[in-house]
Amino acid sequence: MTGVSQESISYHKSDTNHHNNVSDLNEVTFLEIEDINLGTDNGIYWFKIDAIDLPRSILELQTSHTKDVSLYDVTGKEINPMGATRYPSFFIVNKIVKYPLYLKANFPLEANFPIQIQDEATFAKIEKNSLLGIGFFYGTALSLLLATIIFLIVTKNKVFLFYGIVITAVCISIMSRDNILYFFNAKPSIISNIELFGHFLVGLCATGYVFKYLKIKKNKQSIQYIFLTISSISFISMCIYWIINTQWSFLLTDFTSVLSVLLLWSLTLYNAKNTRYLLLMTTMYTLDIIILADAFLLHGLGASILDLSSLQLSLVALVNFTLIALSLIVSFRKIQGKTIIMKHQIKMHLERLSLLDSYKNVQDSNDQYLESLIHQFELENIEIKVLDGISKGLTNERIATKYNLSTEKLKAVTSNLYQKLGIESEQEATGLFTS
Repeated sequence: MTGVSQESISYHKSDTNHHNNVSDLNEVTFLEIEDINLGTDNGIYWFKIDAIDLPRSILELQTSHTKDVSLYDVTGKEINPMGATRYPSFFIVNKIVKYPLYLKANFPLEANFPIQIQDEATFAKIEKNSLLGIGFFYGTALSLLLATIIFLIVTKNKVFLFYGIVITAVCISIMSRDNILYFFNAKPSIISNIELFGHFLVGLCATGYVFKYLKIKKNKQSIQYIFLTISSISFISMCIYWIINTQWSFLLTDFTSVLSVLLLWSLTLYNAKNTRYLLLMTTMYTLDIIILADAFLLHGLGASILDLSSLQLSLVALVNFTLIALSLIVSFRKIQGKTIIMKHQIKMHLERLSLLDSYKNVQDSNDQYLESLIHQFELENIEIKVLDGISKGLTNERIATKYNLSTEKLKAVTSNLYQKLGIESEQEATGLFTS
């Protein structure tokens, strides 16, 4: 702290029925601050500031989980809070206040009270640097999010949608932690609810990845059931917090989210056990899970090991965003290469189909050439006919009528055909023929 020694600030945890105004504080004993994060010992706290050496100073309570913050001098005179600041802040002029000062704050979650007292120039400089850091982080995140949307539109591959949700989840979590919403006069309860939703979304992304993208050879159904159960518990505990604001439900949501990511990383490393990048992946995933557990869970318990600031968490997130960006580029290039190869195969396939048009009764043709074609592309006879209809721009109704198929049968054939070709929609299939 600038302008005040640590020994000059002491604290007292208020009884809910007593010591709720300045006049009562003369009879209580204030304790020295040995740890600024007392974890689950949440509630209403009073802080006593014996003196500040600076003639003009700014007192700032740098935590996002607090509400009903107020400051009084020894006479009971209330000092009005400053506006448009990142954290609850008060401008103190020694000539018009009488010491000691008493700061009151309610901590509904962890009892975390990093109190900073600075001169005006230092406060302004730190505030400016914080705003620059915030702008750089969210600017980078927004750019990457726009890139994922563009990739999603161009490739129609849903893996980019997953990347976008991950980026959004991380941004929501950090946005609440760095108290940026305080600029917009958001209520503390709203900020906590948004933060918890971000934490839940991180865990939900892990579950979604397991269901959609992770290749699991053994016990796939059991593993998916475990992830679904964890996500269900996480969702229920989040809803409970939204309704009754209990601390244990907040911590349970955090725990289940961290557990989901931990299990996902473990499965990913198990699948990659034969890769040459295993050591690098293990190191990165281990650091990620330690940071995630420390920021989400241990911080709220008052047992933080790393004690990372919101700025440091933003830097960690930027590193992860960089890795996501590289993954996007690699994924995009793979999809492009796959599409080029697929288009070439489709072109050759259409040329062969045009040769088959010279045969009479092509639907009934079972000659050696047709059989070799079916074997090469692993397509059934009816799938070739449907593909031929799509290539000619026929509607589903025309195709069904032409080959005497019911609507349900055509849907089943088309679904199998798309799966073999690695596409997901009729528009994507038509695009392959028209590109």
